[in-house]
Amino acid sequence: MSHDRPAAHPPQRPGRRQVLRLAAAPLAAAALAACGGPKPEPSPDPSTSANSPTPSPTPTPAPTPVGPPDWAALAKDLSGTVIGPQDGRYDDASHLYQPQFDGLRPAGIVYAATPQDVATCLAFARRYALPVAARSGGHSYTGWSSGSGMVLDVGSMAAVSGSGGTATVGAGARLIDVYAALAADGVTVPAGSCPSVGVAGLTLGGGIGVTCRAYGLTCDSLTGAQIVTADGRVRQVDASTDPDLFWALRGGGGGNFGVVTSFTFRTHPAPTCAYAFLSWPWSSAAPAVAAWQTWVASAPDPLWANLHLDTWPDGRQRLTSTVNYLGPKSDLAGLIDRLTVAPATASLHTAPFLDTMKEMGGVAGWSEAAAHLPGSLPGQNPDGRLTRGSYAARSDFYTRPIDPTGIAALVAAVDRYPQSVPQGGSASVSFDALGGAVNRVAPGDTAFVHRNALFGAQYITNYPAPGAGSGPAVDQSQAWLKDVWTTMRPYASGEAYQNYPDPTLTDWAQAYYGSNLARLRQVKHTYDPDGLFHFPQAV
Repeated sequence: MSHDRPAAHPPQRPGRRQVLRLAAAPLAAAALAACGGPKPEPSPDPSTSANSPTPSPTPTPAPTPVGPPDWAALAKDLSGTVIGPQDGRYDDASHLYQPQFDGLRPAGIVYAATPQDVATCLAFARRYALPVAARSGGHSYTGWSSGSGMVLDVGSMAAVSGSGGTATVGAGARLIDVYAALAADGVTVPAGSCPSVGVAGLTLGGGIGVTCRAYGLTCDSLTGAQIVTADGRVRQVDASTDPDLFWALRGGGGGNFGVVTSFTFRTHPAPTCAYAFLSWPWSSAAPAVAAWQTWVASAPDPLWANLHLDTWPDGRQRLTSTVNYLGPKSDLAGLIDRLTVAPATASLHTAPFLDTMKEMGGVAGWSEAAAHLPGSLPGQNPDGRLTRGSYAARSDFYTRPIDPTGIAALVAAVDRYPQSVPQGGSASVSFDALGGAVNRVAPGDTAFVHRNALFGAQYITNYPAPGAGSGPAVDQSQAWLKDVWTTMRPYASGEAYQNYPDPTLTDWAQAYYGSNLARLRQVKHTYDPDGLFHFPQAV
């Protein structure tokens, strides 16, 4: 194929969940599926699936509170900030990434400034029998990084530093800040694409990202962590100290075992990258999907790619792939030539690593400050330009190529979306290439068990009204989501990504953790025997 055929550089791309809300952008490259994914750091559920190997521990009944919580007294004991319902900052502080959860009204939001602040907050929560929801980036798909009790936000602990092949990253750091700080020294850690995602949720759930085939998951580069456990102890854990807890923190999901306050990562080179935006006509969807999955299965480790099947209520459809390569553009051009169904358009580029990560995150050309949500609270920036939106999603891992019958069923399911959802919404099926370094780690070496997938999948539907969480349009969007997910049951592995928590999964524990579930529950029993941390899909 020729790479100098007319294919204009795509217009400014929004982030992965924003891109589908735009009605234009003929070749807007969608960002990585891991963009919104991190699970919160809240707390466990006594329920368990029928197929789980061991029962989930039942939390000890909460003690009788000694009286109404004295938030003013707590504030005096902290270096950080306490925000209550009477504070003018409360509405902003209580909001998560999705406006559909704006109705959640926590009793108090605490921005902990130190690990000792976290320990003090946990003691306060135990004393007053308050539910605790820990929060990093606030991107929880299910809203479980908020609740009716205390929201314990780690956004103030966001420093990033690195030297000698190691980086220390505060648990409240956003991905854009991690990328920017480390790229200045020519290094990086493998991470996702969405700029405002918190590093904590991403890491604790595994961390699929645009360099994962070369460098592994985010959790694969984790060499140590500082965590405050339910007993209030500040622990430094690694492969030698509290090794079972350290194992669980690498893919066991946020919020199950304590509140992480900082991470230590092994760093990797951050080279100049080549990247490309490819597109095919919808009429070629079936053969193009078949060609793409064969292509990524044999690709060298430095190459990562996604594939998006996008649809809108007005009947428009789009098939695109974003490709990133840790090497020269000439090599990437040769790899693209191996696609057996040539793209109709191909736009190839070269850029420094940080600029490439901005491209992948939909904030090309933006300043670091702009690549945040607007505001003055920790994790925000007064110059932030990101916007929020509401959606629902489900996930899959595929361990074998989808056969022609499955591909035809997939395309037909995407075709059904415009028939039922009103104007204003959008939907997508996205595949993210795995393999490479991800699959060279044994399933039991870390808590992330999904080590034999060819690619991961996310099915996502953006609600017609960005702030909506209920109503006919939401019901119709969710009906389509159930339709496409159910359609693909015969072809997927049955596993699901714990960083995309799905409240509709009936066998979620097995889907997220598989053969690692029993060990995770033992770690939970050891470090949180009374179930201080509790949320509907806790280990």
